[in-house]
Amino acid sequence: MLLRALIVLLLVLNLGVAAWWWQRDSAPAAVPAAAPAGVAPLRLLSETAPRPRTAVKPALAQAVPAAVVSAPDPAVAAAAN
Repeated sequence: MLLRALIVLLLVLNLGVAAWWWQRDSAPAAVPAAAPAGVAPLRLLSETAPRPRTAVKPALAQAVPAAVVSAPDPAVAAAAN
């Protein structure tokens, strides 16, 4: 008998929830937030037009020297131990 009562209770609760969802108002339309003046809105990368690829300027490539890594001095390493 207890099992039947639980089944009826769950059935009534499910019907109540279904009726509540059916009677609810539809969600309001989303209103975009206003950005302050002078601030560009965010855009996805897929929404933007592709930019043409440009080669690295030779002057810029020569202006940045490669990092030089030197081997540690054995005398300094021995003195540290």
